[in-house]
Amino acid sequence: MTMKKLNVYLIVILFCLSIFSCKKDKTTAKENLIGKWMETAMTVSPAMNGITDMFSTEAACDKDDIIIFNADGTNQSDAGLIKCNASDPQIENEGTWALSADGKTLTLTSTNNEIQVLTVVTLSSTSFVGTMTMVFNGVTYTYTVTLVKK
Repeated sequence: MTMKKLNVYLIVILFCLSIFSCKKDKTTAKENLIGKWMETAMTVSPAMNGITDMFSTEAACDKDDIIIFNADGTNQSDAGLIKCNASDPQIENEGTWALSADGKTLTLTSTNNEIQVLTVVTLSSTSFVGTMTMVFNGVTYTYTVTLVKK
């Protein structure tokens, strides 16, 4: 074998090794959730008072609010650029959050110990879709919320 052929084989082998030995770091669901999020949609099923698009009924001052999931398991709410009441604080401590080990259930506990449990439909580094059920007047409603990372 000539030296030229040997060099070509070595280059090909090194190239293949470099391609197949690289692993992409996969982020966890918890790492994806940490950060600032803004609601872009909320629907309810069945319709409540004839309305399924709950987001369209929200005031402009609520549509720009930001939900902050901190790495320490606390969450906050930022009033965004448009405050509903000028005297309201910009940032409010809302409580704590916990994501199940399998990344399928998000539990939010408010500062007054109210608990909301969301089923995670999708969660990536840029978007979140979750569902939650509530019962009003004997009717079970399923809310679907969509958030995008800011």
